[in-house]
Amino acid sequence: MKVLFLTESALPHLGGVEKHIAAVVPHLEKMGFTIDVLSRKEFLPTVSTLPIVGLLQIWWTLAISKLQHLRNAEIIVIHDVFIYYLPFALLFPRKKIITIFHGYEKVFPPPAKNIFYKQLAQKFSRFTISVGSYINQYYHLENKNNHITYGGVTLPSVHVKLKDKSPRHFLFLGRLEKDTGLPIFLEFLDILKEKKENFTVAFCGQGPLAATCQHYGQVLGWKNPRPLLRTSSYCFAGGYLSILEAMAFHNYVLTAYDNPLKKEYLLGSPFANHMACGNNAAQLYQEYLNLKNRPAILRQAYQLAKRHSWLSLAELYAKILKN
Repeated sequence: MKVLFLTESALPHLGGVEKHIAAVVPHLEKMGFTIDVLSRKEFLPTVSTLPIVGLLQIWWTLAISKLQHLRNAEIIVIHDVFIYYLPFALLFPRKKIITIFHGYEKVFPPPAKNIFYKQLAQKFSRFTISVGSYINQYYHLENKNNHITYGGVTLPSVHVKLKDKSPRHFLFLGRLEKDTGLPIFLEFLDILKEKKENFTVAFCGQGPLAATCQHYGQVLGWKNPRPLLRTSSYCFAGGYLSILEAMAFHNYVLTAYDNPLKKEYLLGSPFANHMACGNNAAQLYQEYLNLKNRPAILRQAYQLAKRHSWLSLAELYAKILKN
């Protein structure tokens, strides 16, 4: 079966969607699917920031240079950019479409345009997958023919030993931006200082708050977080993929929210009872006290991560594709 993945971006560009695609595709290929990945950043590296002009550029480029790709695919799997495919959904009305609605878009409340695009995608799609149950709630999507997932993780190939971890070492994993909950985490670190707690912290990521983070610890930039998670005891994680990786490496997970959507994103997930979560630093500190030194939480969180393997997500894809 020939399947085309249409996405805004793919590896080597970094991001959650890019990682999702790169992790799922090899499993699907082993299952017998032929997967072609079509990334806007590859077929059109630069695009106008003017909304209508930008869309016309994308549609024109797809029609001129990628029409055969679209025609040959038996199923089109669209990763949150259905609007790129809209004219071709009308051109190929019998083509099967599956749309994946990916995570948090940084903006609250969701713009009306974004809600419309997702609802439009669902109208044209045979099936949809929402990465997080909050998506259906905040974008007013139907549950019919919709599946919920929370991403996936690759478990450590070598057993993680708690005795090898630095007991008071914190790792921040993600973009160094406000919407990840980073300001709340920094205020949490200030509370630790006030309480005279000894700790170290490293920031694995990049972003506009990098200079501020350097006052607290080492800013490492984008690098493979897995060796870092092996030695850290606590991980502040703002998204599902980083939460799963932290749990897979036996880290106590901290996270935060600053609006109702992000609250539902976190506390409406299966991970809610296995991490410290707050909407301000004082609440996060209290949750941290309730969480730390409870190895049973680490064992339960690891089992939760184990149930969210990339293979299990690929099996969901395969089930939908075969239907």
